[in-house]
Amino acid sequence: GPDFGYVHKEPLFEAVASLDSFGNVEVSPPVSVAGREYPLGRILIGSSFPASAGRRMTRLVRDFLYAQRVQAPVELYSDWLAVGNVNEFVTFVPTSDKKRFRMLLASPAACYRLFREKQKEGQGEATMFKGKGTQPGPYTKRVTINKVLSNEVLAQQNQYVQRCIDWNRDILKKELGLLEEDIIDLPALFKLDKQGKAVPYFPNTV
Repeated sequence: GPDFGYVHKEPLFEAVASLDSFGNVEVSPPVSVAGREYPLGRILIGSSFPASAGRRMTRLVRDFLYAQRVQAPVELYSDWLAVGNVNEFVTFVPTSDKKRFRMLLASPAACYRLFREKQKEGQGEATMFKGKGTQPGPYTKRVTINKVLSNEVLAQQNQYVQRCIDWNRDILKKELGLLEEDIIDLPALFKLDKQGKAVPYFPNTV
């Protein structure tokens, strides 16, 4: 159509990584930040930031996104994930109020609160991950809420994941001009692979 166009670029000397996937380029709804309007929202890309080493988006793509300016990019820390894409822990949904949207963030803390609540209600023996090909952590038998809550290793791993997400939460609040009331925490659970990268148990935020 007359309003459609695209750019095709290929890196000549850089290796392409999973952070170059389309899931690592998101855009926020329109926002106003510190008196500046972003009528087309802001681009969100995942990176190894704040770490000095790690996976980053190919410079060719990154530079192209920054050169666009209109949707001034915000770099988030996503290298803690096995795939490393921002859409694994953040997305947006429309609302009918003045704000027009809410930001959804994956939240292990919300998941553990939910599990503890269900445990108190007498649902501790409810089966979890039914039909999933691989069971969480060291489990080889039926997984229940009680077993998840008693797994100290899994709890420590998810505390680490929550810290990574909280780092991004602070960045997103500042760079998108959000308040806590603009954010919805989605219960989510992760485990760390052999490389120490997080893999989600539940479908991601998309």
